[in-house]
Formats: sequence, structure tokens, C-alpha cells
Amino acid sequence: MATGAVGLFVFFSVWLFRFNDPNGSFVGLTDDHFFYLVRGWQILFGDLPVRDFVDHGAPLYYYVAAFVQTAFGRGTLSEVAFSSAMIALSAALVFWLASRASGSIVLGLLAALAFVCLSPRFYNYPKSITYAAAIPLLWAFAGAPGERPRLWLAVVTVVAFLFRHDHGAFIGLSTLVLILLLPMRWTERAKHAVVYGLLAAAMAAPYLWFIERNGGVRSYFEQASAWAERDRDRAPIVWPGPFENPDGVSDATREATGLWKAVEILRDNGTAWVFYVELVLPFFALFVLWMSSDGARPDWLHAKPKLATVAILGIMLNGYFLRSPLDARLADPAVPHVILLAWLAMAVPRMLVSPASLSAAAQSRARLLRPLIAVGFVAIAAILGLTLSKNFYRRLDQAGMVGRWGKPFERAEYMTESLRRDWDLRSWKSREDRSELMTLSMYVNACTAPTDRILVQGYLPQVLALARRAFAGGHADLRPGFFKTDGAQRLTLMRLRRQHVPIMLLDTERSLENFRKSFPLVTEHIDREYQLFGTHEFDGRFGISLFVRKDLKPNSTWEPLGWPCYGSGQVGQS
Repeated sequence: MATGAVGLFVFFSVWLFRFNDPNGSFVGLTDDHFFYLVRGWQILFGDLPVRDFVDHGAPLYYYVAAFVQTAFGRGTLSEVAFSSAMIALSAALVFWLASRASGSIVLGLLAALAFVCLSPRFYNYPKSITYAAAIPLLWAFAGAPGERPRLWLAVVTVVAFLFRHDHGAFIGLSTLVLILLLPMRWTERAKHAVVYGLLAAAMAAPYLWFIERNGGVRSYFEQASAWAERDRDRAPIVWPGPFENPDGVSDATREATGLWKAVEILRDNGTAWVFYVELVLPFFALFVLWMSSDGARPDWLHAKPKLATVAILGIMLNGYFLRSPLDARLADPAVPHVILLAWLAMAVPRMLVSPASLSAAAQSRARLLRPLIAVGFVAIAAILGLTLSKNFYRRLDQAGMVGRWGKPFERAEYMTESLRRDWDLRSWKSREDRSELMTLSMYVNACTAPTDRILVQGYLPQVLALARRAFAGGHADLRPGFFKTDGAQRLTLMRLRRQHVPIMLLDTERSLENFRKSFPLVTEHIDREYQLFGTHEFDGRFGISLFVRKDLKPNSTWEPLGWPCYGSGQVGQS
């Protein structure tokens, strides 16, 4: 009863905290969030992933994004509220799981706090919610291996796979690891693994059949893998120096003296220190589990296999999710980490004071191993506590979470009205704080019809999303190096020819030259059907070349840019 009440408190508190300070520069959201949203919103124009546009391996994300708009209203307000709810639900599940692992509500709260302090990005909510949902099902199966928990594990695996294919793979691998670690006969292990795999395959079969009917499963996964590999190569891990803050020395560090100066140096390099702690944490947990006779939880059935599975999941997520830019990705593998952290906070002190909690292998080395795990845990806890607490009060204050009782709710009301106002493009006409990319969105909205499609070369997903327009050719962005095979280009051309595309927004200079080299079939079509009208640099770094159809005559000129208009010329909300 107490755990449930505290869990509800965690959910509502975290929702208010995140909703009140969404920290996105494009009507509450970041450009990376729009990478997914613009594909989900494409469904609102009648398109389906795979059949009508390129699916980067996250079909359920797109359908959920479209559902949120349909059910809760068009605009970023519904998306911010929904994403905040997903992060808040993840935090509540983390609290419950950490409390279960540690046997302590207080440690569960600290785990949830650490998760929130890592600032998971809105658009990455599947990286939190899928694992927060999968771990209790893994533990339920470990407690009572049987048909029902096995079925639910298959369900969550397929749901995670549809949110993003790698999530399903990691949960599937974790399930197999758990089956191997549980004390059972090999015939039972084989039976559970085979039946689990068949159930997951059966549930995924309709989706795979749809892919086969629309291009082929093999081609789909080859393209998705190539895109993922190229995307990872674009942002590899850059191993940060723990004393080399790229932003320089902060004023707080310059003014500090003695021990507090060391603390501020640590905080200045917090990203690097948290990164290395995350790499070490699951291995340290496995070491402590090896030392323990019962996982320091004698009243919790199969505690060691349950916790070892979480640690191995953490290692897998580290290897795949932690890459540049690190400050945006430290929260991605956070769910297993903070659960392990709460368990370690209970297990390490118990192993220090209770010889019976040590395994037989650790008994003979107790004098060496006990100080080792004590120092290791204190170091991990101190680093995370000092780095994650930096600016946390300021963030709470920005979200209206400190001060008067009603202040958070007043802030939520203000954010609601602000997001509604900013979604209305007409409200930006005379605003001095308007980004030039918002001006570009206003142009597209005013000078094309709601049924028109726009081809965009560069990574500007927020432009079409805020303009309420669908992308053309099956690509929200057509960057050089991706989908450049003859087959992929012909598919793009087939889609372009059946769509009304009055304008195209391509890059400038070298980027446009690379586009031409990567997509000769597409550029042949563009040169035949379109002509360059002009170029403009937005926000000092986004060069855009406007190509317009040769056979269309503009009905006006949009004065803020001097570009031709094929719509009403009036910014609207279509």
C-alpha cells in the first residue's frame, strides 16, 4: 500500500517537473524529437510506414505519435504532455523496481531521483519505458517459470521490437540470459527458450508479412541496418577526459578553495565521470553478486539470477546506446543502472557487517574484498551524487517546483497556454524571438496547400512538422550517403511522381553537390521538372536552395523571404 502511494507521488511529481520545463527550442520540443514526430504525423496524411515512407525501425513510435495527435489534439502540447507522462511512468516503475531490489522505499526514491537527474530526453521515452516494463516481467518469470509469465515476456519483447527493433533484441537476449541463469534442467531451459521464441515470432508475423508485401523483409532489414550503422559511424564514442571540460573552467570552480574546489572540478567534468561510472556500474554489481551468497536478499526468490540479468542488460545497453554526444545519451541506459545502484546501497553494507552473506568463494578473501567493495561503492555513490545534483535546484526552480504550494500548477497552466500559443504560427508574425527556421515553416505553411508534399534534403524535421505539411518521396530528409542505391532512388521517384510537390528545399554548396553525386536519378528528375529560384541562409547556418516546379506559376510573393507563393500567402493553421 505504501509503495503504491509513493509510486503515485513519484509519477505526478515527475510529470509536473518535466512538463513545466520541456527545454525544447521548437514549441517545447527539440529537433531530434521531430525526427520521430514528423514520421508519425505523416500517418495523419494517409501514409503508412514501409508502404509509403521509409521506416527507420520504429513503426510503433510513429503510430503512437499519430494517435496522440488524434486523441489529444493537434500540436506539441499533447506530445509534451504525453512524453512527460511516459518519463514519469518510467520513474514510478524505476522506484517500484528499485524498492523491490533493495527492500527499501527510501532507496527506491533515491533511484528514481537519480533517473530523473539524468534527464532522459522526451523523444527517447521508449528507451526507458520498455525496459522498466520488461524487468518486472523478467523477475516474475524468474519467480515462477510458467506459461503466463513467458507469454507476457513475449508480448513485451514484440512491443519493444515495434517501438525500435534493437529494444526487442536486447529484451530477447536478457530473457535468454535469465533462462540460462535460473536453476533448472537443460531440457526445461530449451523448452522455455523455444516456446518464448515461437510466441514472439508468431506475434511479430503480421508486421513481417506487411513488410514482405511492401518491399520485402530482407531489403527492409538491410536498409535499416545500413542506416543504423551509418548513423552510429556519424556519432562514434569520443572517450572524454575526466579533467578536460570542453566548456572550460566554471566560475564556481575558480572561486572555490580546498576540498570544495575538487568537488567543482568533478562537477565541471560531470559528463565524463557519469559516463565512466555507467560503464563500471554493471560490472561492479556482477562482482558484488559473485561475492554474495544470496544477493543480500535471502527472502527474495532467485535474487542473484534476477539481478545478474539486470546487470547484463545494463552492459548491453551501455555498449549500444552510449555514444556522442554523451550529455544527451547518459540517460539512455539508465533504468538497469539505477536499479542496481539501489540494490548496491543495501547489499554492500550488509555484506560488510554479515559474514553469512558472503559466498563460499569470497569467504577466504573477505579481508581484501570487503574494503574493495566498500571503496568502490562509496566512489560510485559520491560521483553520481555530486555530479547529478549540479544545477538540480535551479531546474526545480525553473519548473516552479520550489516555493509556494500552488506554484507548480500555475507553471503548468502557463506552459499549457504557452505551447498552445506557440503552435499557432500566426502568433510568430511580429515576435522578435522568432527563429529563422520558424520563418521557413511559416513560408511553407502559407505558400503551399495542405495536400502538397515537400521534399527536404537536410535534417530539418521541425520545419515540415511546424508547417503542418507532409514530406515527399517517402523521406523526411534525404541526406547524402543514405538510401542511394538505384532501387531506393527509383522508389523515391515513383513516390514523387504520384505526389504534388510544388517546391523542394535542398541544401547549398558542397552539401548540394554531394546530394547530386549520391542521388543521380533523383537529381535528373529535379533538373528536368524544377528550377532553382534562389538561396537563403537561416539562423546563420542552414543554407537552403529553393527549387520550384517549372510548370507552376506562383500566385504571389511571400515578402518576408521574397519567395514565390503557391498558396494563399497567409500563414494559417491548416
